[in-house]
Parts: sequence; structure tokens; C-alpha cells
Amino acid sequence: MSFETIVDQYRPLISYMIRKLHIRRHVDDYVQIGLIALWEAYERYDETKGSFCSFAFKMIRWRMVSQLRQETTNVHVPLPDSYVLKEDVDFLADIVWEDAMQYLTPRERIWLIRHVIEGKTLKQIAAEEGVTVSAVKQWRMSAVKKLKRYVNCEVGPYSST
Repeated sequence: MSFETIVDQYRPLISYMIRKLHIRRHVDDYVQIGLIALWEAYERYDETKGSFCSFAFKMIRWRMVSQLRQETTNVHVPLPDSYVLKEDVDFLADIVWEDAMQYLTPRERIWLIRHVIEGKTLKQIAAEEGVTVSAVKQWRMSAVKKLKRYVNCEVGPYSST
């Protein structure tokens, strides 16, 4: 089977992966990353080790996730005096920090201030607070979930309207 046929067949998979990973910026770049990953899967595929579909899926996903991680590790967002971020950085962009903080627990606030605002690593926060890195990750997951709800709802993250 030719690579052109494979591309026609698997282009929807690349689009699906972009949607699944919530990629909204530089979509064309991620389409190219997906096509390159598909080419590599096409070149490296071994029939004795399973289906091509599974192999291609994993290769495409891995490459896109790898690129996302690379992009997010290089992002630094300064906090203006007014506590409102002006840059377009995911869902954190339009948060009025003082308002958002009221929905967070004290530990979630610690994560937000020290990691997002001060730029400390999860390991540093864990050491300062005398807890495990896993505990800080839980604070992060909970805070992110609440902040996403805060951004998506004008009245508050727990309202039923």
C-alpha cells in the first residue's frame, strides 16, 4: 500500500488527535507533526507486532504530546500588578486572580501562587510544604479543574446556572 493511500486513510485520525488533545493554536504545525509521525510509523511498522492502526495511533499521539510538553515547559507568564494576565495562555489567560482564589482551598492557592505565579517546580513546593510531590500534583489537578470551571462560568464554578 502506498503512503498516499495511508495519508488519505489516516488523516481523520490526525484531526481526531488534535481535537482530543485540545490543540487550538498552531493546528497546521500539529497536522504536519502527525503526518511526519504517520510516515515514521509507515516506515517502521512490523506486521508481526500488531496492527498498523494501533501503531500509527500511538506514534501520532506520542509525537503530539511530546511537542505539547516541549512548548509548555518553555512558557513563562509574568503576572501584572492588576493580577489579570494579558497573554493568551490556555484557560488561565482571562482569570482575575483575586476573584478566582476565593474558589480554591488554601493548598490549591499555595500551588497557584508558588507554581504559576512564582514559577517554582512541584518538587520545590513539596519540599517547602513538607509533603510529597504527588500531594502537590493533587492540589494542581483540583485547582486546575476549579479554575477551568471559573473561566467557563461567569457566576462561579459551582453554580447551577
